[in-house]
Amino acid sequence: MNHVAKYFWLIFLTSLLAFSAESIPFLKPSFLNLKEDLEEAKKENKFLFIMFHQEGCPFCDKMRKVTFQDKRVQEYFTKYFYMVEIDIKGANELVDLDGKKLTERQFSLKHGVRLTPVLMFFDQEGKVVAKVPGYIEPQEFILIGRYVVEGHYKNKNLVQFLRENKGR
Repeated sequence: MNHVAKYFWLIFLTSLLAFSAESIPFLKPSFLNLKEDLEEAKKENKFLFIMFHQEGCPFCDKMRKVTFQDKRVQEYFTKYFYMVEIDIKGANELVDLDGKKLTERQFSLKHGVRLTPVLMFFDQEGKVVAKVPGYIEPQEFILIGRYVVEGHYKNKNLVQFLRENKGR
């Protein structure tokens, strides 16, 4: 390959990297074994949450490009959470928290998820403690994280917690 071709190839590769998907530091590479993902989170004293998504979902994209790119969100969620993504139309097999095998789509339907995004948070025993639909602004997303991490789910519902803590 001559020098000019190498130069253009290098520019092409660099531009691809510049426009690639944003990094989400708390997104856990997963083999879709949620039981193992929960155990790994527990070992690191973190919580597991799932982002249910689907291709072409504008609000899923906004979560990735706005909320998940906020520095405060990245710091807080990297410290306390693992996130796994589940495609609500997906045919990939996963292992549920109870050890049963089913597809991503079946898992989504089992949890009543038909639209996206939906964020489902688990305590360290694998019990669902919050399930939040739609796009969430960074400040509110951190409050939802605090609701889980600080154990507020044990004595009040999420809506009450958010009302009491808006602006803090």
